[in-house]
Amino acid sequence: MAAMTACANSPKAENETASLEESAQKQTFVPENFPQKGLDVNAFSAGIQHIGLPTADIEGTIRFYEGLGFEVATRADITGRGEFVFVKLGNLFIELIPNDDPAMVNGAVDHFCLDVKNIETLYQQVKDAGYKIITDGIQDIAFWDNGARYFFIQGPNNEKIEFCEIL
Repeated sequence: MAAMTACANSPKAENETASLEESAQKQTFVPENFPQKGLDVNAFSAGIQHIGLPTADIEGTIRFYEGLGFEVATRADITGRGEFVFVKLGNLFIELIPNDDPAMVNGAVDHFCLDVKNIETLYQQVKDAGYKIITDGIQDIAFWDNGARYFFIQGPNNEKIEFCEIL
């Protein structure tokens, strides 16, 4: 029994225990982010508005997407963090988000955004349904010709989903 205790208290056993505890803490699905009831967003949205992509090199990223046929739709420094740029191909927009330290791993998209109307009503329904809202209410932003209003929710895989109404 003493040999088992000594073995269990060895550095290797302690590392394995720590590794198991870390694995248990790492969530692969976050049930707290799951809503209390469903919500049909079809009444508010025509579909995807844009996909947000973090980048440390805005100009290089623009050149890459221009090489694929995208064109710059709009650009502005709206937060003091640097210039946000939207590139467009057909009806697909990609928002290039300035980020000094992007994740640089497969799947490292910051968010996807649904194009919506009646954002105040939608926001209240999303809130009432129990979705985890991660912005401080509806935000206003001086982007596009007349600005936009948006809010984000957190999905069960920690993805961010934006709802945005271009004014």
